[in-house]
Amino acid sequence: MPAPLVAKPVNTRAALIVLFLGNIFIGSGVLAPAAMINTMTVDLGVSSVAIGALIGWGAVVLCIGAPAFGFFTNQVDRRTLLAASLLLYAVGHFASAFAPDYTSLFIIRLAMISGAAIFTPQAASAVALMMPEERRSSAVATVFMGWAVATAVVIPLTSILAEIMDWRLIYGALGAGSLLAAIGVLVALPANLYPARMSLSTWGEVIRRPAILMLLLATSLQITGQFVLFPYLAAEMRRASNADPSAVALALGFYGAAGLFGSIVAARTVNSLGAARTHMICVAIMASGLLGWSLFASSPAPAIASCFVWGLGFGAGVAMQQARLITVAPALASASVALNTSVLYLGQAAGSAIGGDLITRTLHPLMGPAGAAFMLMALAASWWASRKFAA
Repeated sequence: MPAPLVAKPVNTRAALIVLFLGNIFIGSGVLAPAAMINTMTVDLGVSSVAIGALIGWGAVVLCIGAPAFGFFTNQVDRRTLLAASLLLYAVGHFASAFAPDYTSLFIIRLAMISGAAIFTPQAASAVALMMPEERRSSAVATVFMGWAVATAVVIPLTSILAEIMDWRLIYGALGAGSLLAAIGVLVALPANLYPARMSLSTWGEVIRRPAILMLLLATSLQITGQFVLFPYLAAEMRRASNADPSAVALALGFYGAAGLFGSIVAARTVNSLGAARTHMICVAIMASGLLGWSLFASSPAPAIASCFVWGLGFGAGVAMQQARLITVAPALASASVALNTSVLYLGQAAGSAIGGDLITRTLHPLMGPAGAAFMLMALAASWWASRKFAA
């Protein structure tokens, strides 16, 4: 039988830390090809657009899988589900390390990425079950900060290591980390942690709520803007300014460090500012960073500074959307947060495709302005959700 809406784990802090660590490895696995794009293209004999497709097509699977798994696994204990998703992720990374060619790697990635489709939204759902209402927004922001740490620490480190060692070893390390995170989930989370049962009619209720739909639109536009450039950032740094590997790693590091800093600030201020206002601030900052890149991409130092500004809002922005959805309809959080993850990955796929198309058409200078334009549309949608629906 399902447990009450809020379950109390033996150690709430330990549970949040484990979910935070899980998101570090989930985020690292999703974004790793962007950090290794230069070495993978050489080793596999493919173009940068092909490596970008590992993110783009993986995002399509994530887009479909997040709500589908949210529905079909609704009566599965969250501890079991989250641990299983990390185990699948670990196996997929180990298999990727031994992939003989690009086609095999592509197929393995599409299979393993289902773990990410499950973990991120259902981790937020588990937080909603474990935490009282007044602490949910900050708890969700803390758990999602794992993505910021992945981008701040793991991805820049991956970029450096990929230049001096085999990228397959990096996939093996990500597999080992995912396996350890799965064990941590089994140890730290409480058993019998079930969300409210979700029927098809309940999913219908979710998509009939204008406030939820507007929040989902804002998320999709924001991530589309981010991923027009992000999957190709390392390659674009090298093309536009002849940046060496250390400069590329520095740009990724500044981007990620800014995201981590922004997430920490947001987690500490969201209860006073509100999730809606915090999200709009984040999106406005990201738009500014992308406009800076548009102007200074050919100069390494200003380009790196623009990456720092751009990165300030990315982690906190998504976490604020999750918090807003949970606040709008706590009983529907399992479905609405899954849909938010779905449109997040839809944005990744769309942005990666737009960026790849601009590269194919040799319209590289338009990548920054296109990303900024989507950010401004996301800002408008976020503002409208707050003003019209108080979401």
